[in-house]
Amino acid sequence: MFEVFEEEGPSTLLEISSISQGKVGDLGVRNARDEGTTSTATVRGTVTRAFGSYVRFEDETGPTGASGLTVGPVSGDFQDDISNGNITRGTQLYVRGTLSESNGLLRVDGQDLENYVTLGQDGFPAPQEVSLRMLQSSGEDYESELVRVDGLAFPSASGTFDANTTYTVEDETANLDYRVKGSDQTNLIGESIPTGTFTYTGVVGESGSGSQLVPVRASTALPVTLTGFTAVRNGSSTVLTWQTASETNNAGFRVQYERAAGWEALGFVPSTVDDGTTGEAQSYRFVVDRRLGPGTHRFRLEQVDLDRSTTLSDTVQVEIGMEGALHLSAPAPNPAAERATLSFAVQKGTKAEVTMYDVLGQRVRTLYEGRPPGEEGRRLTVETRDLPSGVYVVRLRAGGRTQTRRLTVVQ
Repeated sequence: MFEVFEEEGPSTLLEISSISQGKVGDLGVRNARDEGTTSTATVRGTVTRAFGSYVRFEDETGPTGASGLTVGPVSGDFQDDISNGNITRGTQLYVRGTLSESNGLLRVDGQDLENYVTLGQDGFPAPQEVSLRMLQSSGEDYESELVRVDGLAFPSASGTFDANTTYTVEDETANLDYRVKGSDQTNLIGESIPTGTFTYTGVVGESGSGSQLVPVRASTALPVTLTGFTAVRNGSSTVLTWQTASETNNAGFRVQYERAAGWEALGFVPSTVDDGTTGEAQSYRFVVDRRLGPGTHRFRLEQVDLDRSTTLSDTVQVEIGMEGALHLSAPAPNPAAERATLSFAVQKGTKAEVTMYDVLGQRVRTLYEGRPPGEEGRRLTVETRDLPSGVYVVRLRAGGRTQTRRLTVVQ
């Protein structure tokens, strides 16, 4: 609502915009959910999904690290703001209205919406990584929240998606309902049901029978049909190749490499199609131009949609053999403040010792001593937070041979 004040004089007008916020301290979505139906919710959060006549948004107040709420079905100004992009993914949204429940889903119905304000754009929250088993057992904790579920498949469906139809999806842990709603909540209707595995990135819904996945766009089901993904050793490099049978709103692919601390992005390969959509086969290639140590190395693709949603591929791996009698990788990061990692490998049956020395030649610590599996990379972590700043030498000795690497510590 707006309050207008006019000062004495012919031309001074002061307009102050104010928001009725209801009960003080009631801006957390979790607080509103705890109050339950018939209570007045006064909340704000980040929009994770806006389509047709429904909006889902969340904040960081729930037991999973987030708490979500649904607004809809709506009409009038609110629906207009959805259609013209004023309310979209990443919008900061203030909502005040009465909570109700429909088939187990807690929401603010359009007729119970008292007022709302868009508060600009902010960072888009990352989806929570879950499994179907987690949603089966704790689905209410994730209701209306943004999640990502990898490795899904339709066990029996074929053809195209129908409106207001419930399908079954499964992963390695469980199965769950996959609800394709009407045209006011999804544009998946008439799209092909994918074969093989795919990743769902979207919100969690609720029905009388429990939690369900409620896709909004075809890209949340299968933005890219990946028909091949391989990794081949080529000299000192590794060449990744993959093919797609079709693409929908595809921006491109991030190539990721598995390290001890998690997955590292190596580079981005844009879609070969200008608008990201094609029904024709496409081919891609990426050269990992770095020397990899002996052992198994894993890669995967993170497909990026034009609306910034992502889907992960299955992993591929390449085996790297020994090129000499022993191998010691360079520590990373280097310089290091808290810790660094490195790997080493020796020939089968060889006793190995990995030690660390300061610049005076004094041994600082022994990192490894024993007989590791032959010709397999073994990863070590060097804790550096308790070491003085300076240059150190990491030395590998095995079979009468020696390799060294330098490590700089900064505090």
